[in-house]
Amino acid sequence: MPGFFTSKNKRSQVGVDFMPTGVAVVEVMTARKVQGQVKRSDFLPAVGSAEQVKVLRDWVAQNQLQKTNCSCLIANHDVQSFQLEKPAVEDDELLQAVNWKIKDLISYDVEAAVVDVFQLPPSPKSPASHINAVVANEDVVSGYVESIKQTGLILQVIDVHDLVTRNYCRASDVLDSTVAVLQFTDNEGLVTFYHKQNLYVARNFKIGLLDIEAALDEGEATYDSLLLELQRSMDYFESSYGLGMLQKMIIFPQSPGTERMAKYIQNYVSYELEFAEINVGINGQQQPLDTHCFPAYCAALRGIQ
Repeated sequence: MPGFFTSKNKRSQVGVDFMPTGVAVVEVMTARKVQGQVKRSDFLPAVGSAEQVKVLRDWVAQNQLQKTNCSCLIANHDVQSFQLEKPAVEDDELLQAVNWKIKDLISYDVEAAVVDVFQLPPSPKSPASHINAVVANEDVVSGYVESIKQTGLILQVIDVHDLVTRNYCRASDVLDSTVAVLQFTDNEGLVTFYHKQNLYVARNFKIGLLDIEAALDEGEATYDSLLLELQRSMDYFESSYGLGMLQKMIIFPQSPGTERMAKYIQNYVSYELEFAEINVGINGQQQPLDTHCFPAYCAALRGIQ
């Protein structure tokens, strides 16, 4: 079974995100001169696993992408992430030790769990070393593997939303700065904090794009709620790691609602706000990436520097 964090490269690669109302899919180029450019991107409306597999299989066939490498995102409700103090064991014993630590934290037998870990960057405020454990039920993971197999794509990695944005940071011009990425789905938001491209904080909250778009001139209550969520995340980042102030926050998507939101928030924060500019060439014209497709785009960027 493919691991969470292994991948290969071809001339292009695909990111797939199974969502409640459809499938977001993005193909990016991997050849050196066009590396990271979006070749095509679509949101395929479909509800239910069987229908989503069908529309994705049709999309793959239509674009002749059979046997193209693919990174697939696992839905947030299908995966759990735990921050743990790193067990004092040898590397080859780490997963066994993590399994012991999480066995009482999950609702199913740990023997039925797929577990992967990644090292968190050290904190100058704490001598302890920490890791994140990413955990999913083996049957659930097998369902994703089988779904991708039926479409004709070649699954290289199953990734998670909280981590995948780092691919965007590595592929863009975000280098040694301290930045955050703020992204919205229809009903939720996710903010991730990076320092020198290392992920330090990922935090979800229940303010989504539909809330932002509905917040017109009277939308200060929504904006203030969002400001509170961002401030809590930044306070945790600053107090836990002592790496200084945030320099920039990158927002996706750019829309009339998020533009109003950014204008309001900029009055209350010291860091710079800007929008992620991701374009897709369609019929000779450049169009913005679909609002559903940012996580799939980030997944497709895996391995691109």
